[in-house]
Amino acid sequence: DNSENIPGLAALRSADLMIIATRFRDLPDEQMRYVAEYVDAGKPVIGMRAAVVAFRLSSPTYDRFSCRSREWKGGFGQQILGQTWISHHGRHGRESTRGLIVPDAADHPIVRGVDDIWGPTDVYTVRTPLPGDSRVLALGQVVDGMKPTDKSVAGSKNDPMMPIAWTKTYQGTSDQTGRVFMTTMGAATDLESEGLRRLLVNSVYWCTGLEDQIPTRTNVDLVGEYKPLPFGFGGFKKGVKPSDHALRP
Repeated sequence: DNSENIPGLAALRSADLMIIATRFRDLPDEQMRYVAEYVDAGKPVIGMRAAVVAFRLSSPTYDRFSCRSREWKGGFGQQILGQTWISHHGRHGRESTRGLIVPDAADHPIVRGVDDIWGPTDVYTVRTPLPGDSRVLALGQVVDGMKPTDKSVAGSKNDPMMPIAWTKTYQGTSDQTGRVFMTTMGAATDLESEGLRRLLVNSVYWCTGLEDQIPTRTNVDLVGEYKPLPFGFGGFKKGVKPSDHALRP
């Protein structure tokens, strides 16, 4: 629940890809500088779920990244990922999400081998059309319940359905073009969906220009034990370090 610190961001200087799933981070200037350098260089980005409001900064130095920015309308979310926060389209905690591949996007490398997407989080409202060269890959069907077998909600919530996954590009300050993949899914419990995991792993290939290497059905088997907690605050285990997740022989 600490929103003011992400150690190790200097690694972005040599990174090939940034994957971001933060919400309302108020990072100090000495950490935000690495994010700004990365974006200004026009390098690839993958955004997940609440990254539409990735930053809410109190310092004015990098205000353009803030979701309430006066310099960049909608901040990092809208300008780089293609969308900022609007509202919950599905009822939060009561209506889940079924992802449906857009027929016109069936030949896109990112959706290769993806045939089933479901998550217990709700569909986000998305303002359409999405900006620039955005291409919608999947739509979110609002499900009346919290199980993948539940039926879809009848009525206007699914007519039309909201985009839940898309690609786009953006220009860095040096005119370098960066590829972007954004999904409004991506909470820990959503990642139990094999289809969503495959969508995300395929997007890593695509964002880094390796789409020709995406196999027919990317292996996205879980490595080790995965028992995600539902969304919320204060539910984390204190004292857990990255090294605690290392695989044991």
